[in-house]
Amino acid sequence: MRLLICIQSWFSNLGKTFASCIRILLQSTFSNILAIKFNQKEVCLILGNGPSLKQTIDTYPAETLQQFDLMAVNQFADTDYFSVLQPKFYLLNAVSYFQEETELSPLYQNLRKELYKSLSEKITWDMYLIVPFRAKKSSNFKDLLNSNPHIHAVYFNQTPGEGFTCFTNFVFNRAWAMPRPHNVLIPGIMHAIHLNYKTIAIVGADHSWLAEISVTSNNEALVHQKHYYDEQTSRPELMQDYITRPRKLHEILHKFYLSFKGYWDIDTYSKKRKASIYNCSEVSMIDAFERKSLSELRKSQS
Repeated sequence: MRLLICIQSWFSNLGKTFASCIRILLQSTFSNILAIKFNQKEVCLILGNGPSLKQTIDTYPAETLQQFDLMAVNQFADTDYFSVLQPKFYLLNAVSYFQEETELSPLYQNLRKELYKSLSEKITWDMYLIVPFRAKKSSNFKDLLNSNPHIHAVYFNQTPGEGFTCFTNFVFNRAWAMPRPHNVLIPGIMHAIHLNYKTIAIVGADHSWLAEISVTSNNEALVHQKHYYDEQTSRPELMQDYITRPRKLHEILHKFYLSFKGYWDIDTYSKKRKASIYNCSEVSMIDAFERKSLSELRKSQS
């Protein structure tokens, strides 16, 4: 039985490796995408938008958090903390930030409009905006870059890479692919590794979605996706694709599965790169990274 499982696993990895090769050849860009120079601090701290981020920000003053190179994500710029913390990096991953208006539901149109307005008007410091290569084709994104000279675009490949570990390490190391980026923290952590940070920490990475799933009497699967800035006002909603179709329960669970698996893939790759990743979130369901408080992390770095 064990032999059969090994054989099945080998052929599964072979198929995934072959499929990933095709995706990389068709979707990835092979130019030098990591050539940015900046004054680097010892630790990159990635700010997830989970509810526990508020506790982190309330516990540690801005001066303490600014001892790290900060990376913010998604709608963080819509909050007052953005101008206070002034992150060095900002990463957008969802395709809805770069699609044309006709391809988006009103919900995603409004989210992008508010975010781009915040980025355009609030940034008064030099900041690297890390986005997929597809953003180069977006007229809305081009307008954003032209609106503020402090925004410097850095592009990455979103292409999923799966299969044999030797293969994934090879393509990850060249930034041709990454674990399936079903959550923004996956490209965030990968980019921090590519920028040669040897210590990476994440906060606000609650990922408590599994406890927030419900199904109505009409067989509608709802997810209560809370963020630190809307925990008191958000409510369970359909998880839609980027147009209007609601996701089915098994699709939602599969999306979550890929996110959590992706963190284990990153953990394997980070060890090859001799990078340490710490989950410093006050609350978190991620089980792939060593847990450590920010206070403990600061002491270990001093």
